Amino acid sequence: MNYIVHYDIAALVIYIVTAVIFYFRKRIPCRRNKIFGLLLGTAAVSCFFDLLSVFTTVETVGRGTKIFCHIAYYFTHNLITFVFMMYVLFLTDNFTSISKGFKAALYIPICVDLLLIITSPLTEWIIYLDADGVYTRGPLQPVCYAVSVYYLVFGVVYTLRNRRMISTQVVISITGFIGMTCAAVVVQMFNPELLVECFGGALCIMLVMFMLQNQDDMIDSVTKMLNRSTFANNCMINFSAENKFSVLLIRIPDFTLLIKTFGGRFSNNLLRSFSEYLYSFVNLGDGYYLEDECFALTFSKDHNKVGRIYREIDARLSSNWKIGAVDTMISALFLRIDCPADAADVETVMDYIEQFKQSAFITSKLLHTADINLYDKKRRIDVERAIERALSEKSFRVNYQPIFDSEENRIVSCEALIRLFDKQLGNIPPDEFIPIAEQNGSIMKIGKFVFEEACRFMRKGSATALGIEYVQVNLSVVQCMQSGLVESFVNIMDKYKIDPSQICLEITETSAAYTPHIMEQNIKQLSEIGIKLALDDYGTGYSNMSYLLNLPFRFIKLEKEIVWKSLENEKARIAIESTIAMIKKLNMKIVAEGAETSEQVRMLLDMNCDFIQGNYFSKPLEEKEFLKAVKGFSICEIKA
Repeated sequence: MNYIVHYDIAALVIYIVTAVIFYFRKRIPCRRNKIFGLLLGTAAVSCFFDLLSVFTTVETVGRGTKIFCHIAYYFTHNLITFVFMMYVLFLTDNFTSISKGFKAALYIPICVDLLLIITSPLTEWIIYLDADGVYTRGPLQPVCYAVSVYYLVFGVVYTLRNRRMISTQVVISITGFIGMTCAAVVVQMFNPELLVECFGGALCIMLVMFMLQNQDDMIDSVTKMLNRSTFANNCMINFSAENKFSVLLIRIPDFTLLIKTFGGRFSNNLLRSFSEYLYSFVNLGDGYYLEDECFALTFSKDHNKVGRIYREIDARLSSNWKIGAVDTMISALFLRIDCPADAADVETVMDYIEQFKQSAFITSKLLHTADINLYDKKRRIDVERAIERALSEKSFRVNYQPIFDSEENRIVSCEALIRLFDKQLGNIPPDEFIPIAEQNGSIMKIGKFVFEEACRFMRKGSATALGIEYVQVNLSVVQCMQSGLVESFVNIMDKYKIDPSQICLEITETSAAYTPHIMEQNIKQLSEIGIKLALDDYGTGYSNMSYLLNLPFRFIKLEKEIVWKSLENEKARIAIESTIAMIKKLNMKIVAEGAETSEQVRMLLDMNCDFIQGNYFSKPLEEKEFLKAVKGFSICEIKA
């Protein structure tokens, strides 16, 4: 028989390319990937022996070599559909929970099939060589096809029965694999000389490779652990399968202090070292980094492990942690979530995690969900609806708080502050609705509204007539990350014919510390067009000198807590005085927030603060009241 080997050659090339991509790209070293590697290797070896079988059909090749090549091909080729079925099981993380009957249905057919193939040189049931040395199919050769079809049908049935716990991407990949394999098998059954089975298999595996094995977006770049989205997806799979599992959360609460002390590179190395340590307790596919210095370990069987592992980690953290040449101490908070007992869905699990991240517990004991007070979901929904109503009805209000210039001894500026009063919920404080707006994206519309209101306020001229030179507007980190930010602000200023020098944008310290390319570009462009920039809440975040030196801030605003502590603590006062002196040497102006008493004002004047803001001068007021307050304001007695 004259075999057409071009398809086999093409298949082998596809296998080689796929293998190179698979083994050299970033991937998760978990059971799923190991099974895929086995699938790829088995299929490639099968294709190789198929080609070798064809080339050994010549008379010069010995009988033993021919038999070995044919047996090796049939053995590896019949393994492919079985290994693929195993891969499907690991895709759904359902392999460990299958019943004994399921396992019997899974293993027995392939064992019988392989046994028939291995013994075929003696029995001649599957393949054999006739007297002339020609490859001949045995009477039970259709059994091999039947077993392959069995596993393909098995995969279809399993996929359909577990549709709710399998993503659309997985379904498409499984369906494509089965469909293309069946088509190739049918073609070769009726055209034995046309070797297309391996080619069809190569296309199928390449499809799976690019649809299911592209896992860059599943891995955290720093820790190399699975990321937050993968954690949520795997939890969903477990809930859909009605599996019981436990989650152990570990958070490093003093991480910002470590960044401040040792820098970002050290902190990243610490996260990586800690993640490697956590992997000593779980499989590589059961460890996650959930951002904000929070880790998660999952346990599907032995729930007693959670307590034991918590104790081991807690004991380890009682000694120094060495990173390079630095020895440091780190602490951790722990939370256990048992599912579905503590949380019946993914949303509840993620709510617990978010609350755990924000918790201020000072304890190393293992916390349970009873220790966590979840944010009222109904309240959150109500606030989101209130934000939507305020945006649609334009019912947000902007209040203004005066800023005192110590050198000129008068009010020269003010801060525009957003306020929300809802007819149903009443007054909603900014520290409640702004985080929600940042999470759901509505902060973009709110930020634009406040900026436009500030421009309209300055355009009227009433404020400038009273000596108000510029208005300060808060800029969210979400806004900073928008590529069209500068253009949007320029258009608004052109609309109201406002000079950029009449606007000062406030960026929080924690936002400034996070300076990807777009954000840094926006900040610099805003400064270049003439808008003033202020670093807000200095002292509450990383207090890193790099952004003070690299970003064009004109004002540094001291957070009110720092101002209050300076009155209570002599050391705090000395530290603030040193900070002020340093910032002034960098040719930046100091704005002190939170001044509420004449004593605080006098102290801040003694410290040479350039500007002072707080309720001592006035609480935030609506436009008319603010103008009235500024007009009647006198501060002469303070310097006396």
